[in-house]
Amino acid sequence: MEEPNVVETYLPDEESIESFFGLSLKDKLTVVKLGLTFFNDGQGKLAEWQNQDAQTIIDDLKQRHTEEVDILNQKLDKAQMWVKEFETDMNSKQASLIQTAVEAKKASFSSEIETLRNRNEGLLSNLQLIQGELYEKHMADISRRDKDHEAKMDALRKEMAEMQSTYESRLNRSINSTLKGADGEEVVLGKLNMMFPTADIEDTHAQPHRGDFILRYDGITIMIETKNYSRNVQKAEIDKFYRDIDNPANSDLQGAIFVSMVTGICNKEDFQFEVRNGIPVLFMHNLCQNYEAMLIAIKFFKLVLDQDGLDLSSKEIKDSFKNVASTLKRNFNRQKSILDKYHTEQLQLISTQQANVADLFTVVKQKY
Repeated sequence: MEEPNVVETYLPDEESIESFFGLSLKDKLTVVKLGLTFFNDGQGKLAEWQNQDAQTIIDDLKQRHTEEVDILNQKLDKAQMWVKEFETDMNSKQASLIQTAVEAKKASFSSEIETLRNRNEGLLSNLQLIQGELYEKHMADISRRDKDHEAKMDALRKEMAEMQSTYESRLNRSINSTLKGADGEEVVLGKLNMMFPTADIEDTHAQPHRGDFILRYDGITIMIETKNYSRNVQKAEIDKFYRDIDNPANSDLQGAIFVSMVTGICNKEDFQFEVRNGIPVLFMHNLCQNYEAMLIAIKFFKLVLDQDGLDLSSKEIKDSFKNVASTLKRNFNRQKSILDKYHTEQLQLISTQQANVADLFTVVKQKY
């Protein structure tokens, strides 16, 4: 029998197909034909199963999203109704409180005047003068309290408006995640303009390989990349950031900052310092909690870049700057913690003082 033509091919040396190599040419041919038959028949069936599963998932997601939107709308309607009822109730209570205070004071003054008139009619003119002074003081107190109540109402209305605005904003963000990233970039741009009013800040998020912003300040040029994700920024985004730094179009850069707005960054410490292709780089976590950290980062770059003849390729120098960056961040956090504690203690003291004043009004049987 004439031998068939043989075509040479290569297979990976894996244990799972090791037995194949020991087969005869005829058996090998049978295995290949049989495998192709199963492969061709299975492809169509697999595609059919996958399409059915995908459509089922899409339908479930649409139904779940519609139900969540309905629930949120119902909660929003209840919140708006509560605000209207609360405003009506507060206005009614405020008017009643003022009227009660006026009537109580008038009754008190009338009783005092009558008692003094019975004791000595000759002091009538003085009593009338005293009555006038006391009445003016009382009306001034009422006016002050009225202003305080109005201010509290305005603050409450503002707080409720902010709550509603935040609620609507979060609802919109859940519908369109693209807006979330855009808002993060706008916030960072605004903060950069406030912290560096004399800087040239270029919005480059629409330009390929140029990050989101280019900051030119005090003789240095820094590229800033921002990420506003709900989870930690993954390695793929970091690799893209590295490629942008290496791009020849960015030869004007003297430094680069990679920022995560509300989360951490995969495999990177907060305020981690690196040198990439001769360019100093900083990674920053949770910028929304502490925008002042950006000011420290730029000052740190300025300190590094102002050193003439500095060899950033030296491991000793890079390690030193890593330690400095870590220390700067740690000291800044410690200082912020101390200030936050001081602020909390002062608020507690103010609250205690208000309680003491209220107690004094209770002693003299006056409303506060």
